[in-house]
Amino acid sequence: MNSTLVSKTALIQRIKSNPLSYIQRAVNPFYWIRRISTHFARRKPRREANLVFSLLIRMQQDPSQKWSAHRHQKLSEILAYAYQHCRYYKNLFEQFELDPKGLRNFKRLPLLDKAIIRSHRNDIISDEINHLDFYTMNTGGSTGEPLEFPVSSIAGKIDGVHQEFQYRIIGYEPGDKVVAFDGSSVPENLRQNHVYWIETGPNDIPYGRLSYSSLYLTKETAPFYVKHILDYKPSILRGYPSFLNDIATHILNNNISIPFHIKGVELTAENAYDWQIENIKKAFDTNVFFQYGHSEVSVFGYTVDDTYEYFCSPFYGLTEVLDSEGMQVNKGEIGEIVVTGFYNFALPFIRYRTGDLAVFNGDENGIVRLGKIIGRTQDYIYTKDRERVALTALIFGQHYHAFGNIQKWQLVQNVPGKVVIKIIKGEGFSNEDEEEIRNKFKGICNIATDFDFVDSIPLTKRGKFKFLVQNIEV
Repeated sequence: MNSTLVSKTALIQRIKSNPLSYIQRAVNPFYWIRRISTHFARRKPRREANLVFSLLIRMQQDPSQKWSAHRHQKLSEILAYAYQHCRYYKNLFEQFELDPKGLRNFKRLPLLDKAIIRSHRNDIISDEINHLDFYTMNTGGSTGEPLEFPVSSIAGKIDGVHQEFQYRIIGYEPGDKVVAFDGSSVPENLRQNHVYWIETGPNDIPYGRLSYSSLYLTKETAPFYVKHILDYKPSILRGYPSFLNDIATHILNNNISIPFHIKGVELTAENAYDWQIENIKKAFDTNVFFQYGHSEVSVFGYTVDDTYEYFCSPFYGLTEVLDSEGMQVNKGEIGEIVVTGFYNFALPFIRYRTGDLAVFNGDENGIVRLGKIIGRTQDYIYTKDRERVALTALIFGQHYHAFGNIQKWQLVQNVPGKVVIKIIKGEGFSNEDEEEIRNKFKGICNIATDFDFVDSIPLTKRGKFKFLVQNIEV
């Protein structure tokens, strides 16, 4: 109590000594918004996640309910936090006279991209980073512009309850088995016994209790994958469309029937072609759903039926669809997906360019709807035996420490079993990074690597960057 009295006395003395500064502070909207911003950043993750999950259920039960005010509030909170704790955003908001509470001039803010984050990393990361609970993620391997960044643990919790929400849409009930089809690495001693999957934990939520790896799927190994699926009897499958299609193709070609009910398949991390969707639906005798998101934890899109229209959660982030001039496109038009995440206080992504294109289907009741999403790749490289290896598994599905030390990179394949890797080095790039990449490519799929360190990587004639230059004719 004494410390409280002393602090109040000191405050009164400061006000008396300089009353004008406190009057100016009192009428400054930034002051009052940022006073509460730290409170929101330090909410207990589980409590906040439970609240978000209850809101998702309410939204599902009553789609007509308006969530614009809630989205506005969460956007205001992350903007206020960024203003107070991230020097880059403080300078930017003052330059553009942004009002975090009323969102005045928000649409004037310049867009954020990976290059800006790399150039201003220390100023964009929260000055509270040493006091926040966070983990490290990386992204951009499949776009040629890798990026490593911190993610607040609360953002991971929010992502988890969104995953559970989509499983509920599919029909999940406690006791159902959820399995993933991704690019997980499997130890060699297991592979020698024809085990190409790993147990990831006792829980199905959020990402499945077991992961099948796309890295080792061949004509010879496919029967082992399918036999295990038949023995394991999962209820929900989630993962890469290309990988699940290959499994489905094996099932169809060999007239294998699934003797148990699969409630649904959630496709994520890649675009899916219509023929792949049909193969997967037919092989597993079930419905297909899509999930759209990023490691930057700023958007969560999900589908609910076979129209495959995406609904972007208003409890996860703000989604914009913009033209080449940075203006919102009209309904039915194609634009770039630009996102602002609500929960990554460690490094706020505000008006962040995803590089993905989508059809804008409107913004109703605070829920942005997207049609077909364009821009995810399904490129492959080929082993010496001409077996395909999906880049999604080789690059996106792995953690590379080297990502933090690369400005840009590109793969060129001219012969099976070997790739040339062009790299624009970052300041910290070392021989250890080169060896890490070489060992990953060799160990995962027996691909040899040559390195070509360059100052620039040319764009295509249409001004686009191509991560893989594949010169092998299939």
